Amino acid sequence: MTRLFTIKTRTGVPLLVAAVIDDDVWTYVANTGKFHRNPSAREDYFYLQQQEYEAIGIPEAQRLIAGGLGLFDAEADPETVQEWLDDPSPMDPDVVFASLAADLG
Repeated sequence: MTRLFTIKTRTGVPLLVAAVIDDDVWTYVANTGKFHRNPSAREDYFYLQQQEYEAIGIPEAQRLIAGGLGLFDAEADPETVQEWLDDPSPMDPDVVFASLAADLG
């Protein structure tokens, strides 16, 4: 089952668009234009709950993505950005959205 969320700080600041697909959490990274498995977000979503998770639909996810949510500063954190760029199995947003639509249909 696929679900979409906005990951927010406890004060409500949006951080990332996330897709929970079965037992994995994928987050959208604007630098690559793709969703990537995110073990830290998975741990927080399923266990720690240090961030807030607001359920959203496809149109809201598309709006947030178009607005640049999920852009990492490559100068401030080059290693993290490089990890995402080197990810051999990212997921295209259209695949994530189709998965959600199929689960809802």
